[in-house]
Amino acid sequence: MEVEDLLQECLKAAEASRLNPVVSAAMRMDYSSSRDLLCAELAFLLQEAVEMKWPFVPEKWQYKKSVSFNDKTNLSDLISKHLTQLLVLLKTSIMAQEGPSAMAVVFLVDRFIYWRDESSQLLKIAKLLHHQHPDTPIAPQLVIRQARVYVNSGRLQKAEYILSSLINNSGTTGCWVYHTDSDRVLIQAVSVQVRGVILQKLGLWLQAAELIWASLVGFYSLPQPDKKGIGTSLGLLANIMVSMNDGDFHTFRTNPVIDMKSLLGNTSHRLLSAAHAAKMAVVCGQYTPLYVLTNAMLFI
Repeated sequence: MEVEDLLQECLKAAEASRLNPVVSAAMRMDYSSSRDLLCAELAFLLQEAVEMKWPFVPEKWQYKKSVSFNDKTNLSDLISKHLTQLLVLLKTSIMAQEGPSAMAVVFLVDRFIYWRDESSQLLKIAKLLHHQHPDTPIAPQLVIRQARVYVNSGRLQKAEYILSSLINNSGTTGCWVYHTDSDRVLIQAVSVQVRGVILQKLGLWLQAAELIWASLVGFYSLPQPDKKGIGTSLGLLANIMVSMNDGDFHTFRTNPVIDMKSLLGNTSHRLLSAAHAAKMAVVCGQYTPLYVLTNAMLFI
């Protein structure tokens, strides 16, 4: 069955469950069976998602200085391999009124579904689950995903409202519990990064560059710098510097708050700085092939 069809079934189950919350013994058995079929790695990830161990589903290589061979795989590979199984679990969790389990599955598959351009269905399911189980936390990753979807569809004001709330409230969202202050910093850094993307789309290159730089400061300030976030921001900064004029670049480079020299060297040439940022982005995101290709094209 196609992913789109499975998501549609999950959405129908969520709508039906809200109208008729009665859970039969067969529904509970289906849920238990589908959860028991998960491989050990997925079962562990699902439990960590339920326990709010991280605000974003982390890649193995994301926070490590030294990366082993086993760390070079992306979670998307694991999710892709077991996507049908996970969506079946999502459906049975919804029908069995297992809100935390259902929301955890949504959290785990979110990034992969976004890459398939099918987030709208998944976010509808998340909203229905939230109405049905208001005490079940929604991961900050999903909140920011909604903002990204709004940005992609041109609804920039709605995206800005979500991002401003996360930034101004130190990442607070619903009943989600942060385990460390650095997780709050991470959410704020990503929110600032997406705000930079909004300004980039509006052609406000200087202001966009300043926000992307602020996100870099946030990612580097973490106890273990977020290589994925750093790589994304460097790639965005490279694109912005290619687009901005030399006057804006001079203003950006000479801003006393921005220490470009420490990160991108002492060059005063806009395109050379963009190329250097793109190369650094490739190094930071080298285990994500499509991302590497996107940034490599900037300096081929």
